[in-house]
Formats: sequence, C-alpha cells, structure tokens
Amino acid sequence: MALGPNGVANLQTTLSTSSSGNAEMPIPTPHHPITCASELRLEEDGTFACEHAEVPPGDIRTQQCLDHTIALLLIELSQSL
Repeated sequence: MALGPNGVANLQTTLSTSSSGNAEMPIPTPHHPITCASELRLEEDGTFACEHAEVPPGDIRTQQCLDHTIALLLIELSQSL
C-alpha cells in the first residue's frame, strides 16, 4: 500500500501500482482507465473506459484492481470497528 505525504494511504497510487502490469500483461498504452483522473464509465457491454482508453469485459488487470480496492476498503472499515 502506498502512503501519501501525510502518512495516510494513497489509494490512487496504490491502484496505479497494482494495475501496472507485468511481462505477461504489458502496460496498456496510453494507460489503464482505472488509473486515469478523468471520469470512468462502465458501458452496457461491460467495457470499462475513460476518455483516453478502454478495456474489454473480463480484463484481468481491471478485476485485480477492483479486488484490491475492495480489500483496501474492507481494511479501512475494519479499523473503525
């Protein structure tokens, strides 16, 4: 998990790192929509998109990033119990 300058978890940096790809899954060009600061869209056909890029339904990077986000949110919520 990436921490911001104030020591608080920086979710955007964490998501960007977790969706950066590897040798089997190269980084999409120009970038993955989930790391974009613009508005995100989930199209009716399951395509996930921003104004710069899109990924098809079932894209493994998108699923891993969303799973990671849910895990981070659960960790945050559990700390306030």
